[in-house]
Amino acid sequence: MAKIILAGGSGTLGNMLCAAFRDEDNEIIVLTRQDMKRHHPHVDFVHWDGKSMGDWCKELEGADYVINLSGSNIKTRFTEKNKELLVRSRVEPTKVLGEAIAKAENPPRVWMNFSGVSIYNNAPTLQDETGTQYADDFMSTIVKKWERTFLEAKTPRTEKVILRMSPILSKGSGMFPELYPITKLGLGGPVGDGKQLVSWIHEDDFVGLLTWLVSLEKHKAIYHLCSPNPVSNAEFMAALRKAAGAKFGLPLPAFMAKIGSAVKGMDPSLILDSVPVTTILTLKNGYTFKFPYIQPAFNQLVKSST
Repeated sequence: MAKIILAGGSGTLGNMLCAAFRDEDNEIIVLTRQDMKRHHPHVDFVHWDGKSMGDWCKELEGADYVINLSGSNIKTRFTEKNKELLVRSRVEPTKVLGEAIAKAENPPRVWMNFSGVSIYNNAPTLQDETGTQYADDFMSTIVKKWERTFLEAKTPRTEKVILRMSPILSKGSGMFPELYPITKLGLGGPVGDGKQLVSWIHEDDFVGLLTWLVSLEKHKAIYHLCSPNPVSNAEFMAALRKAAGAKFGLPLPAFMAKIGSAVKGMDPSLILDSVPVTTILTLKNGYTFKFPYIQPAFNQLVKSST
């Protein structure tokens, strides 16, 4: 039984992890900005503002793991105001967690901080955990600032691990529930030229990787939480069409993707940029993916959604 702190853990990802960790009889503390009154066996919700020290700091004492999930949704227009919010919502919680851990008498054994594979946007070659072909666009800038804040935290008694996340394929939120209905209507064709690589992970492997990481005694400095097999956007959409039983899918030209993104209130780079990312350390260290390939992943999601 472990004591696990989920910072910013009241959202979709936190709920997934709470369910998984609770099943293993761990003690879970969720740090949340929301006023949470509910209680589950082995799960307590503790208020924090994500930027200043407070009573929540005492929850870190004797913790086995702190997992920082904090960060506002990236699906937004990249206005200057939104850019500031996206950076601040990631950097501030990371900074204050570092300060709290540094002052703890009995600090957490391991601190895992989420990050993003978008640090590699449009890299010319496939990037694993050893890759250094970082981009210079806004998405990459967010990740660099996020990781720099994490690494600069002076917590010598706590092991630190960066978890670079790819988009999660989940039946409840994210790309799949948005794309599946329109794909059934014949609108699930490639976006732009369809050549941009899509990094992804099935929700079962997201949860599986976190529970596996928590079971390890020693960790590497960086892990990519993604399938080892990224696919082109054209392959991605073809696999979804096959799973959905759609015989055709109208393509979405780049200019239409930009218009559609503006209507939906998101930046077009989120669907037009290539994210050529894979993982080798998870495989080398002993994790077995349930869904390493895109077709079985979509088949399972479609089946579970009907």
